[in-house]
Amino acid sequence: MFSRRKKPQSYHSDEELIRQYRATSDPAFAAELYQRYTHLVYGICLKYLKDEEDSKDAVMQLFEKVLQALQNQPVQKFESWLYVLTKNYCLMILRARKTRSGKIVNQDLSELNVAADETSPETALRQEETFILLEEGLNHIPEEQRICIELFYLHKKCYQEIAQITGYDLNKVKSYIQNGKRNLKIYLEKHHE
Repeated sequence: MFSRRKKPQSYHSDEELIRQYRATSDPAFAAELYQRYTHLVYGICLKYLKDEEDSKDAVMQLFEKVLQALQNQPVQKFESWLYVLTKNYCLMILRARKTRSGKIVNQDLSELNVAADETSPETALRQEETFILLEEGLNHIPEEQRICIELFYLHKKCYQEIAQITGYDLNKVKSYIQNGKRNLKIYLEKHHE
């Protein structure tokens, strides 16, 4: 299904397909573009997720993300941009797996109000729903905020390190984290029953 192939012969460059997709919102243009790099996406997913079925699912889910992102984000070199998008998506899945398996980042068991071995099925379900919402929320905040929040909370980087990694001004980093937390809270409150 996702075997390596030559790029299909097309009269359109990557840039032209992106331009046509943005102008018409016709997913056929994005599909043609995505199809050129499906083998790349699948290979990256397989490298990180280590599971063929999970990787195939991720390839399909990433196409939806590509459709959304191409409408809103400037893309200079599609192949490089897609590589980064795919890698970040796989890392997000791995973080979600890690979180679900009890290795909760930046949150100890006392904050969950239960001990790990005393977790009821209802509590586990609520936690799972919260983690899914949080993951979705990260995808709905501005990219600068998402990057800074992930580096700060998930990768345990300090403000200065984040500024060095991203190239953002130190005050911007603090602002992105503060605003990102607020936006995530609003998203969770809006989408949580």
